[in-house]
Amino acid sequence: MLDSFLTYINEKQLFTVSNRLLIAVSGGIDSIALIHLCHEAGFQFGIAHCNFQLRGEESNQDEYFVRELAHYYGADFFVRHFDTKMYAKQNGVSTQMAARDLRYPWFEEVLVENEYDYLLTAHHQDDLLETLLLNLTRGTGLAGLHGILPKNGRLVRPLLGMTRGELLGYIQEKGLKWREDSSNASVDYWRNRLRHEVVPILKAMNPQITAAAAELAERVKATEDILHEELERQRPLVIQREKGNAWVAIEELERQAASLEKLALWLNDYGFDYKRVKEIWKNRKGQVGKQYFSTTHTLTFDRQKWLITPQNTTYEALMYEIDDNVGEIDFEGKTLKWVLLSEVANGASQSVVFLDYSKLKFPLRLRPWQKGDWFCPLGMSGKRKKISDFLVDIKWPRSLKNQVYVLESDGQIAWVVGLRADERFKVEEITKKISKFEIL
Repeated sequence: MLDSFLTYINEKQLFTVSNRLLIAVSGGIDSIALIHLCHEAGFQFGIAHCNFQLRGEESNQDEYFVRELAHYYGADFFVRHFDTKMYAKQNGVSTQMAARDLRYPWFEEVLVENEYDYLLTAHHQDDLLETLLLNLTRGTGLAGLHGILPKNGRLVRPLLGMTRGELLGYIQEKGLKWREDSSNASVDYWRNRLRHEVVPILKAMNPQITAAAAELAERVKATEDILHEELERQRPLVIQREKGNAWVAIEELERQAASLEKLALWLNDYGFDYKRVKEIWKNRKGQVGKQYFSTTHTLTFDRQKWLITPQNTTYEALMYEIDDNVGEIDFEGKTLKWVLLSEVANGASQSVVFLDYSKLKFPLRLRPWQKGDWFCPLGMSGKRKKISDFLVDIKWPRSLKNQVYVLESDGQIAWVVGLRADERFKVEEITKKISKFEIL
């Protein structure tokens, strides 16, 4: 058993003998096997135990048992008591989900405060099979089919190469004691019902079902890695990123095979689940300005593209003064450069503007546009227009309006930066000095 344990750790590159390990120990068969294997292998470890206070004195006896184990192995011992039922009631979750929500943040605290490298849990192949079956009953994608991973960040499961029966045989052979959790016999929990009623039928059909499930999980994970590699290659064709925002080209996406599935995998990075992505895709011809929200991002319909922006994004509303003929400043992830010229060179564009120096009154101000601001767009013969209306006319995305800056001269807007110059400051034939402004 020890050889198989070490072989699995080395093959999966889970950790080395130089790492400090924190083992989550309940006192049951699986965690007892794990700490004894780590002891036999010579690994450095501490023991963490959660008392969820769900079984009265039985829970307290579990804690005492694990504390004595830590003393026996000479390991540091950490324990935390949780009011699990209260947490479940307050948050509207099941007892099992409450226990999960409570224990992992605490484990992370212990890891950080005591400088452990990895957290080890005693999940094995039978747990993997049960997880796959649960995911299938709830509906799942590829991630659900790979089930429990051997290593996920600092969370490591070194027993996934073994079955529950093998672990039981190992601790019986070693003469080790363990604690039985009476709730494991109950079929009130779905996982327990699968364990006691469904898995035995599957094992009767195929005695190697746990090994088959483990192989399936590994193949699905490998396939998922290949898929993600290809998706990253294709992503720039559909999604353009800029300053934390992202643009999704709908028509380009429609031309691709498996459009919905690709979109679901890409939008997962922005917190959108599959159900919400299906809704977005179904309504892709919907009203301009319609929005969908994840916990972290907002997706806004904008004609032939969707705009994805972080929620609660705040942009620096700073005012910059320009009082020299030559210089540059950084703002909003861009650089504004300006020089004094005697003639126009290289032509104007959205990012480059030439203004009549004699019409400018320094110092100029670079600032975010404000409600009520107006200017005279170049080419409109001096006709006034509110910037808010101008942005609507050029179909500027609503979600980006607060990123628009203006260049102001003595209270008058000379340039809506990167978009349009003001007619009143344009270069004419009699112009002798020209101020060139360029956005990089």
